[in-house]
Amino acid sequence: MKKNLDIALGGILMGYSILVNLLSFRKIAFSEVFFISGILLIIYHFIKKRIYNNENLKLLDKVIKTFICIGVVVFFIIEGIIICYPKKSIERTDYIIVLGAGLNNRNELSQTLRDRLNTALYCLNEYNKDSYIVVSGGQGEDEDMSEAEAMEGYLLEKGVSKDKIIKENKSRNTFENFKFSKGKIAEHSNKELKDVSVKIVTTDFHAFRSSMLAKRNAYENIEVYSSNTVNYLVPVFYTREAVALVKSYIFDR
Repeated sequence: MKKNLDIALGGILMGYSILVNLLSFRKIAFSEVFFISGILLIIYHFIKKRIYNNENLKLLDKVIKTFICIGVVVFFIIEGIIICYPKKSIERTDYIIVLGAGLNNRNELSQTLRDRLNTALYCLNEYNKDSYIVVSGGQGEDEDMSEAEAMEGYLLEKGVSKDKIIKENKSRNTFENFKFSKGKIAEHSNKELKDVSVKIVTTDFHAFRSSMLAKRNAYENIEVYSSNTVNYLVPVFYTREAVALVKSYIFDR
C-alpha cells in the first residue's frame, strides 16, 4: 500500500477538485491547484523508479523533497495562526464592515457572501443594535453590479433600514476594502478612525488576514466576528488563504 500512496493521494486530490466544483455549481478558485497536484503525484508514481536509478535525478529528487518538507512545515504554522485567531467577538462596535466575496451569475450573492451578511445581521440584532453596517465590495468584470449594491439589497430585504447602511463600492480586494471604507466611516462619523470602533465580518479562514490589513490601514479599535466556511470547501479555502496571507504580508501596504 505504501508504494502506491502517491497515486492514491493523487486520485484523492483530483477527485476533491472535481467534487467541490460540482457541488458549488461553479468554478472554485484555487481548486485547480489540487487537481494539478494530483496529476503530478500520479506522474511521479510512474517515473520514480527511473529517478532512483539516475544519480543526478536522485539528488535533484532529494533537494525537491527537502524544499517540499520545509514548505509543509511553514504551511502548517500559517494554518495554525489562521485557525487559532479569535473569530467571535461579541463586543459592541460603532460600525460593522462586511467584506465582499464575489457574485455568482453576474448578480447573485455567493453562498460565502450570503453567510457573511447573515452573520452581520446576527451581530446587529444580538450585540450591535446601534451600529451602522458598511458593505464593502466593488464590481468585477463578470458582475452586473457592485458587490456593495447586491449586499445592500439583501440587507434591505431582511428589514435593515437604508439609513443604517453605508456603501463602499470601489474596492477590488481586502486591502482596498479597508482603504476605501475608512473614508466612508470618517465622513459618516465625523471622527478620526482611532476614535471609532469597527467589527469586521468575514469568513473564518479570512479573519486573521483581514485584521492584519485593517491595522495596516490605521484601524485601531477592531473586533472580528466570522461566518463558518461550508464544510466541503474548508480544504481549498484554508489552503488558498495560506498563500494569500503570505502575498498580503509582503505586498499589501
